[in-house]
Amino acid sequence: MRRVVLLVLVAMALASCGGDSSDPPGTMSATASDPTSIPATTAPPESDDPAALGGEIGALYLQGYEDVIALLADRPDPEAATVALADLKESYIQQMVAFGYRREALDDAGRVAVDAAIMSALRGLDEETFAAYSQASSDYSGDPGVAALIGDFNIIGQYANFDLLREQDPEEAARLGVG
Repeated sequence: MRRVVLLVLVAMALASCGGDSSDPPGTMSATASDPTSIPATTAPPESDDPAALGGEIGALYLQGYEDVIALLADRPDPEAATVALADLKESYIQQMVAFGYRREALDDAGRVAVDAAIMSALRGLDEETFAAYSQASSDYSGDPGVAALIGDFNIIGQYANFDLLREQDPEEAARLGVG
């Protein structure tokens, strides 16, 4: 049931379209041994193919869950978790915005194809990862700030869809220069 709710939330977050172009973002991998470390980034191959772009966005989206799980594996105290999650989130935001510029450069049909590929990739969220992500969220449910940061990774994909970001968080869109 929780997986269905997550996929519905993700589907709602990706329901809009966008319109510019930028450098490719990186991919991330966190280390569970140091939950406060920020993962290194490496540039993935850039493609003009909408399905490939959607696949890249979807893969990054799924990697976000893995990175949150790894970052919180040793259950750092809420203050350390807040700092680390905020840094991780900002790193993902910057990568998703870079993807967003590539998505914006596409025509409407291309954006629809990107969104479909993202949804297809998100269907690959396995039960084990979802359970670990849910457990991390549950572990920090007593701290609203940490819980909110964990929850933000459920909708991190909105940063690759500027129309959606402008609609759902106009202040954040303005901060990022896509408002």
